[in-house]
Amino acid sequence: MMCSGSSTAKIKILIIGPLGAGKSSLAYAINKKYGVPRLNLDEVHRVKNGGYRSVSEQFGILNDFLKNNASWVMEGCQKMLYEKVKPDLVVDMRISRLLAAWRFTVRFWKAKKLAGKEIAPDLPVQAYHYRKITLSKILEWDSTNKELNAEIGAFLKNVKVPILTCKSFKDYQEVFSTIDKFNA
Repeated sequence: MMCSGSSTAKIKILIIGPLGAGKSSLAYAINKKYGVPRLNLDEVHRVKNGGYRSVSEQFGILNDFLKNNASWVMEGCQKMLYEKVKPDLVVDMRISRLLAAWRFTVRFWKAKKLAGKEIAPDLPVQAYHYRKITLSKILEWDSTNKELNAEIGAFLKNVKVPILTCKSFKDYQEVFSTIDKFNA
């Protein structure tokens, strides 16, 4: 997806973090500001009917995106996908467990309000999945995020490019400044 921006940045950015960290919000902000194509790895993994794509389909989508885009912003927590890309910059959005749980729970309740209503086709695939989440799924989510944080920590130990930490909207300016330095 290409959105208009002041100019197209020449950079490959990977944003990783647990569920509810704000990865999509930051990716949209970068996409809008810099005009780089955005790929949501969770949307590559899932389909809107609540199912999942095959591994070969996922890698096909990823490879097509990489082949067609010299610059990009990619976000998600699908390790088998993000470990295959070669970014210029990684943004670590691991946040506190309490904040992540709060954001996820709010997202669940907002999605529940959509139950039985028509959802716009351009909404992220997560809107479909969160509608089907039960309270027990929210409780399971915490252990999933612990696993995701551990996977991300292990991945980041081997990263050979700059890593920025972003915990909220307040940190966006540092991310933008770093992107500007890449393009100076």
